[in-house]
Amino acid sequence: MEEESKTKTLFEQMNVGVLKYLENKRGVCKLELEPRRPAERPNILAWEQKNTVFLPEDLKSFFMTSDGFQLTWCVKIENGPIPVGKMYLNSISKMLKFGGSTNNTLVNPSLADLDADSDNEDETSGTEKPTFDCRCKIFELDPCDGYGKVCLVYKENKTEPEYKKSADIVSKVYTSDYMNYGGTDPKIEVWFLDRALRWHYIAESFTAYYRLMIMHLGLPQWQYAFTDIGLCQQAKQWFNMYAPLRLELDAEIGMPGISRSESSTSTTQIDVGKVFKGKSDKKKPVPAQTQSQQSQSLRKKPTVASAKVGQQPGLKTSSSASQLAGKK
Repeated sequence: MEEESKTKTLFEQMNVGVLKYLENKRGVCKLELEPRRPAERPNILAWEQKNTVFLPEDLKSFFMTSDGFQLTWCVKIENGPIPVGKMYLNSISKMLKFGGSTNNTLVNPSLADLDADSDNEDETSGTEKPTFDCRCKIFELDPCDGYGKVCLVYKENKTEPEYKKSADIVSKVYTSDYMNYGGTDPKIEVWFLDRALRWHYIAESFTAYYRLMIMHLGLPQWQYAFTDIGLCQQAKQWFNMYAPLRLELDAEIGMPGISRSESSTSTTQIDVGKVFKGKSDKKKPVPAQTQSQQSQSLRKKPTVASAKVGQQPGLKTSSSASQLAGKK
C-alpha cells in the first residue's frame, strides 16, 4: 500500500495541473484522458527478462501507476472541433524493440542508412548518438502518428562489469547481458528518430521527457523543436495561441529547431476573437421600433427648397420667373 501511494503521488506531481490549464484555455474542447490501469508486476518482470534489461525506477513506477498514457484535446472553430494536442506513451506490451522479429511496424534501417550519418555525436548534447547494432538497445516509446518516433535508448556499459572480475560462473551466465546495459541502475536516454532515420537528443531520463511533453501540451510535432529541422509554421501558430512562453523559452535556451527571430514575437499573430466566434460575437438584431422608424424615413419625400429662400436681396426676378408666378 505504501508503494502504491508513492507511485500515485508521483503521477499527480508529473501532470503539473495540465488538465486544469487546458480547461481554462479558450477554444479547447473534447479534453479526454484515457483511463489506464496499472501494469501488473509479472508483466513488467516478463518484459525485463525478454529484453534482458532492467527498467529504470521512474519508468517502472510510472507503469505501476498507469500502463501507458494518452491525453487528447481539440480546438473548436466555426467548422467544428479539430484535433490538436496529443500526449501519448506506449503501454509496456507495446514498447517493442527495434529490429525485433515481433515488431513489423518499425523500419529496419539498411547499412547504407547507418553509414549515411558519419558524425556519431549529437551537436546539442555532446553525447554519442544511438546505433542500431549491439551497442544499443532501442525501444519505441511513442510512434508520434508517423512523423517520427520517440525512443528509449539503453547504451552499452563501457566500464568493465563486476562479473568479469569474479570467478562466479553462475553469476556470469545470469547477469552478463543485464550488466552490459547498466545492471539494476541503467543509464537511459530519450531520443527522437525523424523520418530520415536521424537521431536527435531530447532528455536524459524518462521523467525529464515526460515533463517536456506536459510543458509542450502535446502540441503537433513538438519534438521537432529539438531538431535542426524546426517546427513548421502551423505548429508555431498553435504554440503562439496556447504555449507562447514555452516557444520563447525554447528560443532563449538555444533549441536547435527554434531561433530568436522565429519566436512568438516575430511570427504572425492570430486574432483569437476571430477564430473562436461565440454567440456573443454574432451581429445583434435591430429592434422593431428602429426598423419602423427607418421604414417611415424612407417613405418620406425629399424636401425641395423654395425659390424665395434662395433669392438674395437686391437681385431682380427674371422675366421667366414672373411669368410663371402670374399663371398661378
